Amino acid sequence: MVRNVRALCLALAAAALFAACGGGNNNSGKAPTQAPAAAPSSAATAAAPAAGSATAAAATAAAPAASAAAVKPTRGGTLTVAIDSNMKNLDPIKSTLLVDRQIHYQLYDSLVSIGPDLKIQPGLADSWDTSDPKAIVFKLHQGVKFQDGTDFDATAVKFNIDRILNTASSPRHSEIASVASVDVVDKYTVKFNLTQPFAPLLATLVDRAGMMLSPTAIQKEGDSLSTAPVGAGTGPFRFVEWLQDDHVTLERNPNYWKKDANGDQLPYLDKLVYKIIPDENNRLNNLKTGDVDIAINPPAKDIAAVKKDSAFVYKDAPALQFNGIELNVKTEPFSSKDLRQAVAYAIDRDAILQTVYFGLGVVSNGPISPPLPPYDASYKPYTHDVAKAKALLASGGKPNGFSFDMLITSGSPQQQQLAELIKDELKDAGITVNIVPEEFTKLVDDTQNHKFTASILGWSGRIDPDGNSYNHFHTGGGFNDPQYSNAQVDMLLDQARASYDQEQRNSLYKQINKLVTDDAPWIFINHPLVIELHTPKVKGFVLIADGIQRYAGVWKSQ
Repeated sequence: MVRNVRALCLALAAAALFAACGGGNNNSGKAPTQAPAAAPSSAATAAAPAAGSATAAAATAAAPAASAAAVKPTRGGTLTVAIDSNMKNLDPIKSTLLVDRQIHYQLYDSLVSIGPDLKIQPGLADSWDTSDPKAIVFKLHQGVKFQDGTDFDATAVKFNIDRILNTASSPRHSEIASVASVDVVDKYTVKFNLTQPFAPLLATLVDRAGMMLSPTAIQKEGDSLSTAPVGAGTGPFRFVEWLQDDHVTLERNPNYWKKDANGDQLPYLDKLVYKIIPDENNRLNNLKTGDVDIAINPPAKDIAAVKKDSAFVYKDAPALQFNGIELNVKTEPFSSKDLRQAVAYAIDRDAILQTVYFGLGVVSNGPISPPLPPYDASYKPYTHDVAKAKALLASGGKPNGFSFDMLITSGSPQQQQLAELIKDELKDAGITVNIVPEEFTKLVDDTQNHKFTASILGWSGRIDPDGNSYNHFHTGGGFNDPQYSNAQVDMLLDQARASYDQEQRNSLYKQINKLVTDDAPWIFINHPLVIELHTPKVKGFVLIADGIQRYAGVWKSQ
C-alpha cells in the first residue's frame, strides 16, 4: 500500500532499514586511495527503507532549500570545482568511476534520491508501493521533460531498465539482476517485476541504475553519449563540453523541474566548470588563490591548518568508502591465499594512517564501512606481524619471498607516498614491490580487464551493504576485478539480497565481511571521510556520506 510522508516518517522511526560506488579520488566506485579529513564519529549510522520492506514512500520530490531561511539565494554565476581526475564515461550504463558520478548527478535525475541521513527520498518517482515482496510499483512525477524536450514517463523508465537488462557487460547489470521485467501500467505508473525479494533495489536506484536518460537522445547519440551526452538528462545542468585532462563545462537547465522551498526555480547557478587537477596539493593551492571555488579531496597534511582558516568552509562526515589494494587471485603469486595473507600481515595499517593520513580516519577491517549498520569496530583481522607474514610465505611455497608489480595512480604525491610506505613495509617480510604509476583511467581499465597483479584503488561505497560487497565479491560481479570466487560468500550475498529482515541482513553481512577479509582478494587499508571544502562565497552545499557533490541548490554570494 502507498502511504503518505507522515506514515513514512513514523515507519522510519520505528525501524532503521537498509538502502544501498568508485572511493577516494575516483570510484564508481573506483578511485586512487585518498586521505580522509578527520576521525569519524563512532555514532554514525546509515538507515533507509529496504526495497521490499512493505513500507512505501509517498511525497513530492524533495527540493533543496536555502541553508539559512532568511537568506535569499543569489542567482547566476559560475561555480568552479577542482576535481581529481579525468572522467571516463558520462553514460551511466557504462561508468565505473566516482569522478564520472560527480558529473552524472548534475546531468541526470534518478527514480529515488537520498538526503544527508542516507534515507530514501522521492526523485523522479513521487511514491512507490512495495506491498508485494516480488514487485515494486512507482508513481512518477508528471510534467518532467528531458533536456532534449521529450517527455519523461513510464515508457522512458522501461526503456532505461531494459537497456541495462539487455547489456550483460554493463556494471549495472548485476546491480539489478533480480529485476525480471518492467511493465508500463499507464503513462506515469511503472511496475518492476522481481525474480525474488530484492532488499537493495531502492538503494540501487539512487545511483546510476536508477538514472533516467532520454530514449531519443540514447538512440540519436549512440556511442557519443559516453563523451557528449547532449540533451540526455532531466537534471539541473546540461552538458556543454569536455576537454580531456583540462575541464568539463555544464550550463543551467532552464527547464529544470525542481523548485526550492520557496517555490523558486532551480538551479541557481548559470554554469559549472570542473577543472581536472590530479595533484591534491595543486587543488588546494587553486582554492587558496581563488582560481576554484571548491576543492575535492585536499591533502591530509593540510587538513589541520585548513580547519582553522577562516578563508575556507570545512566540514566532514563518515564515508561509505573503503580503500586498499586489489590482488588478482587468478595469477601468480596471488592465486595463493597464504601469499595474499602474507601481504595483509606485512602491512602496518596504523603506520599508514599516521604517516600518510596524519591520523585521520580509521583502519579498515573489510568492505563494510563505519556508517553501515553491520560494521563491527571490534573485528580486527590483521595486525602488523612480520613473523606471521614470513610463516605464511613458507606455507605458501615462497619461503624466500617474491616480487610483484603494484599499479598506482600517477600525478598524486600522496599516492606515491602511500605506495613507498607499503613497499618498505613488505620489504621487511622479504616481499619486493615494483611500483608502476599509471594515469588513473588507464589504471582502472587495466584493473577491470584483469591486466594487473596488484592495484591500489578504493570504492566510494553505497548506502546499502550490498553495494559495498555484491558486485566486488560475488562470482562474476560487475566490479570483481580480482576474479574472486567463494561459494559460501556467494550464498550469503544472495541470501542478504533476498531478505527484508534487518537483523538477519546485519548478521549475514558481518559473516561476508569476515570471510572476504580472511580470503584477502583485497587488502583493506582505511575508511576515510567525505569532505566539504570551499570558499565562504559558496552557499547551500549539503554534505552527504556518499561523497557526491550536488549543486542544484548551491549558489554563490557576491
